[in-house]
Amino acid sequence: MAVTIVGVTAGTSGSATSTSFAPTLPAGWAAGDQALLVESISGGTLSGSPSAGWTAPAGPTWPAQEASASRMYAWTRTLQVGDSAPTLTNSGSVTGTWILVVVRGGTGVAQAATATASGISVTLPTLPGVAAGSALLAVAHCRVASGTIPTDLTWAAGYTELVDQATSRATSSANLRSAAVYRVTATSGSHGGETVTSDVTGSMIGLLVEVPSAAGVAPDGVTVPAAVGEPSVDVSLLVAPDGLTVPVALGAPDVSWAGGAAPAGLVVPVAVGEPAVDLPQTVTPDGLTVPVEVGAPAVQQHGGTVVRPAAGTVTRPGGPLVVRPDTGVVVRP
Repeated sequence: MAVTIVGVTAGTSGSATSTSFAPTLPAGWAAGDQALLVESISGGTLSGSPSAGWTAPAGPTWPAQEASASRMYAWTRTLQVGDSAPTLTNSGSVTGTWILVVVRGGTGVAQAATATASGISVTLPTLPGVAAGSALLAVAHCRVASGTIPTDLTWAAGYTELVDQATSRATSSANLRSAAVYRVTATSGSHGGETVTSDVTGSMIGLLVEVPSAAGVAPDGVTVPAAVGEPSVDVSLLVAPDGLTVPVALGAPDVSWAGGAAPAGLVVPVAVGEPAVDLPQTVTPDGLTVPVEVGAPAVQQHGGTVVRPAAGTVTRPGGPLVVRPDTGVVVRP
């Protein structure tokens, strides 16, 4: 499954300041989706914090701060059944914005990094070792202490814009513009390093986050078909990847175990030894549950080992020959 955008919500402190923000979850979110919440704040002293259960991505020092002019915070969460939207509580009344992006088909945030600059542009950080198919989520802001409010943040080609917004205080006060974009990587390797440009000089901060795709990941990193054990799967090498769940009817004609051995610990049908399964020399794999009379009626224990052919004579250790007729009673000397 490719990483896709479920939705984005955003908001600002508007024409005033605010001691808290009330982000909303986008319509259509589901348990297991990955959420990224970013808050941008004017100034270098005030802070924000979300509801319980939201965690700052590892890597950057939080908040990311450009001198004493602006700050950025970020938190992530794997959404759960019954989740409600978080609340952002600020340490004071702030000029700021928030953006909440939800994606599906990802495994969570693999890495994150920030960059800061004072001017009309900021260069996004470069993330090493990005996997092919990962989603790159980027958020940036430009804060001005006074004067013209930035009207646009321009991103490099390849990114799709999710939201672009700004506060609307009087131009004699501080204002802040923020935006979010994303793209899906086609190749593995280092990604990022693009420039985000504002039309007004200000305090700029950029964030870049990798969310790898969850497609094709099985236990221990093995990529397997969804229907493990169907005819397209070959387990003739005797060993199945650790932790794989296989069909109940293991040992049916679709599956063969050369040499009569199965992966240790597998649970198989009771009727082991039927024509579909080859267990030579009456040896059963470790951990298999088999019928009590393995190989019966060809083998019987009775005061020693007795080999009973289908017809003819039976050799009994320590005794003479016994003729076994097709019908009637066998008298053992």
